[in-house]
Amino acid sequence: MTAPSLERLVVLVGEDVGPANLARIGAVDPRLEVVFCPDVDSFVAAAPRADVIFTKRLPAAAVAAAGRLRWVQAGTAGVEGMLAAGLRGRDVVLTNASGAHGVPMAEVVLAMMLAFATGLHTLLRAQPEHRRVRDAVVGAKFELDGQTLLVVGLGDIGGTLARKARLLGMRVIGVRRGTSPSPDVDEQHRPDVLRDLLPRADHVALCLPLTGETRGIIGEAELRAMRPTAFIYNVGRGASIDADALLRALREGWIAGAGLDVTDPEPLPADSPLWDLPNVILSQHTSGSSPRNADRITDIMVDNMSRYLQGAPLRNRIDPARGY
Repeated sequence: MTAPSLERLVVLVGEDVGPANLARIGAVDPRLEVVFCPDVDSFVAAAPRADVIFTKRLPAAAVAAAGRLRWVQAGTAGVEGMLAAGLRGRDVVLTNASGAHGVPMAEVVLAMMLAFATGLHTLLRAQPEHRRVRDAVVGAKFELDGQTLLVVGLGDIGGTLARKARLLGMRVIGVRRGTSPSPDVDEQHRPDVLRDLLPRADHVALCLPLTGETRGIIGEAELRAMRPTAFIYNVGRGASIDADALLRALREGWIAGAGLDVTDPEPLPADSPLWDLPNVILSQHTSGSSPRNADRITDIMVDNMSRYLQGAPLRNRIDPARGY
């Protein structure tokens, strides 16, 4: 990448990372003018001045108005919404925040796994009703130690989950499109053998961006291939699982349960049967949130800004054709 030869570089920030982090961005170089616009109207109004944008949400109107735009640093790992907003086909570099959300998202999956293993999901539902469910919980309990976790997607989130799961004594099988080996799995395979791996797993975790290849990657055939005692978790994008097939699988006992941070559609409608199923935990797209997120995504932004000004390769650069 060629270093920009500018006397002034306008950085439009739509992400509320706090005053200290805004100051950190501005301190990278005296040429930077940091413009913070947390609401949509002011963000779109400021877009024509922007050379660089740092945000989690990118309205299509802002993309259309940003004629000077050369680089967008997303505050998220998933960027399909930004590409759909008009970045695809533009001469604009897009980078994501991979590396900032792995810890909180992995911990949510682990919390769900532990809840199912200990019966905590049943106990919490029974508590407000003063209903004794001890015998049912004791009869259904199991241990994660010694069980097999299949992690589909070994990026920051999946890799962090794999590492933490092995510390709990689990065997971890990983699936990733690339060939670079992950140090935190016992086995690693490509997606074309996913169907063959599903019957081996006690737990299946989807940690995937939404692309043409991952949309509907889990459908009826895949759910029927899983063990009836197995659980599925999704912290990527809801559309990676066929929603109708998942509902049938949960109701008819093809699988034991599901922990869903994301759903299709999202937000989940109030009349969705998923709210009431006893074998479902819904975390309502909270897994990526953490009080440390603002610092982590700003760390990535500051590092990439330094690289950008030096003409060095940026971290987490997105291939628009692949979507990640």
